[in-house]
Amino acid sequence: MNYRKNLERKARHAERLAREDAAGKLSVHAPDLKDFYISIDETPRSGTAVGGTRYIRRVVIASAPALFELPCSDPRCENGGYDVTAEFLAALAYRRTVFEGERSCPGRSSTHDCGRILRYVATAAYRDEKKAPS
Repeated sequence: MNYRKNLERKARHAERLAREDAAGKLSVHAPDLKDFYISIDETPRSGTAVGGTRYIRRVVIASAPALFELPCSDPRCENGGYDVTAEFLAALAYRRTVFEGERSCPGRSSTHDCGRILRYVATAAYRDEKKAPS
């Protein structure tokens, strides 16, 4: 049983790395991006025992892939998580400094839909394109 779970975990990790490679680097997609923070608030659907999760993620632009898949924090959730890549890259392409959104987890937890809700507020800073006078 443990061996099978270990193999599944390794396969998921390898798939994640392949998606990161395919996505390319964030610094290529948003070359003027200087700082990027994501405030994440994930709450359970009503009536579940698992509590909420809140944290801030600082993105290391120099090494970050242009892939924003956030895992569901419910340990019983299968095939869940939140892919917010398209929203993030679109907002960064328009050089938005603050943007927010909400997404429901599509995974399943034993006999029911997971339904946890992810709310995010992203804050970006860009390098000024104007050069200082010499």
